[in-house]
Amino acid sequence: MKMFTYALASSLVMLGLGAIGVSAHDAEPSSSQTSQMNPQAKTFFDQGQAYSKKKSWALAIAAYQQAVRIEPKFAEAWNNMGYCYRKVKQFDKALDAYTQATNLKPDFAYPHEYMARTYLAMGNKNSAMREYEILKRLDAKMAAELFKAIEANDPDLGDED
Repeated sequence: MKMFTYALASSLVMLGLGAIGVSAHDAEPSSSQTSQMNPQAKTFFDQGQAYSKKKSWALAIAAYQQAVRIEPKFAEAWNNMGYCYRKVKQFDKALDAYTQATNLKPDFAYPHEYMARTYLAMGNKNSAMREYEILKRLDAKMAAELFKAIEANDPDLGDED
């Protein structure tokens, strides 16, 4: 059944919705990155963003999986996939995806923020604070918003979809 669901999701991704917008938390690759990127990977990435905007998390995950299958060093796709996994409470998979993103791009702020929020959702405030300390050096404004969520013990505080 799981394989059927994945096949169905992949098929629907292949049909594509096209990009319909970007939420405040979707990470976008830079124009210099996209010029060197496989266009098919970018298409799947754009589809993932469209599905995310509609909160169709499983379809978004399938699209991002296709993007990183084609372009394994696509940090933004790994990050956004992690975000979707967090939204469906698959925290271990979310952490794995964020780790991939940070391994590829250590100074990429979003996966550090989202890792902290994931740890907070898992009840691990100490790990959330470690990610906060990293984020503080990368993006002070983002870190300040994250700190409010940590203080309130609410991983979704200030994290609009």
